[in-house]
Amino acid sequence: MFEQFGTLTSQGQMTAAAIIEEARVADADESALTRRFVGGDPEAFDAIVARYQVRVARLAHRLLGWGGDPDDVVQDVFLTALRKSGGFRGRSSLWTWLATITINRCRRQLRRKALWRRFLFSSRQAVTDAAAAADRDALETETARRVRESVAALPAADREVIVLYYMEECSVAEISELLGATPNAVQVRLHRARARLSAALADFMKE
Repeated sequence: MFEQFGTLTSQGQMTAAAIIEEARVADADESALTRRFVGGDPEAFDAIVARYQVRVARLAHRLLGWGGDPDDVVQDVFLTALRKSGGFRGRSSLWTWLATITINRCRRQLRRKALWRRFLFSSRQAVTDAAAAADRDALETETARRVRESVAALPAADREVIVLYYMEECSVAEISELLGATPNAVQVRLHRARARLSAALADFMKE
């Protein structure tokens, strides 16, 4: 029995070592890719688009409340990244930098939409039938549909923290970095957003 335990322990150590090595290689690969990108290598930019396009699109789709046009945001994000590549200093990860740009572009699009509604028309915006591929299976259930609608109806500031915390699975520290807010401020926003979401879902949860 002890021999078996030793074998399992050894296998576990090998697995852990393999995971650590894989993470180290991935970090080194991203660092090399980032250096090439900052240095103006066009192939590096293509590689970054291929690696992060789906993730950026998913984040934008959610931040826009499953409406709007995430394709415009995605295009704008990568054009902005290309234009500002020389200014990227590597103080954060490449994904954190792209996610910050995505959040800012979504905020801008939402502000434009609000102004457009206020000054030009009052009719309801048509609901887009496009859903992020990563969410399609979940959205098939009634519960997920109601949650999605309630999240989409939240004020943009509340939707940001709900999406980042629960759907993108970011920690409070990561959200703090992405939004440029203190961890305490993020906690306050999360508490407020949870309360509003719970209130919106209260009747549904009683059914």
